[in-house]
Amino acid sequence: MSSSSPTPVRDAPAVPTTRFTARDLAQSSALVLACDGVVFDVSDGADFYGENGPYASLARVDASRALATMNLKLTHEELARGCEGLSADELATLAEWKAKFMSKYRAVGTFTRE
Repeated sequence: MSSSSPTPVRDAPAVPTTRFTARDLAQSSALVLACDGVVFDVSDGADFYGENGPYASLARVDASRALATMNLKLTHEELARGCEGLSADELATLAEWKAKFMSKYRAVGTFTRE
């Protein structure tokens, strides 16, 4: 029987401690969005998240609820509810989106409700 070393587990990249509020996101000159408490710079996806892109409604907001529910037409009031009242399936969908963003875009801070 041969012994082998366990495969090391890669740690998730550290999230910077800069805090963003909804107002900070809305006023940001950078192309950012918040997903499940983490703010991402999605400038590399400007074709998607920039003006006239198919996901432009997710830019400069906490997009958590829209991503979890797969609904891009939520009002600002609905978006402001964040994860409140989401089902287990919706939270799982949100976790998948967060993992995708973590692998593709740079985390620039955390999102906090005012």
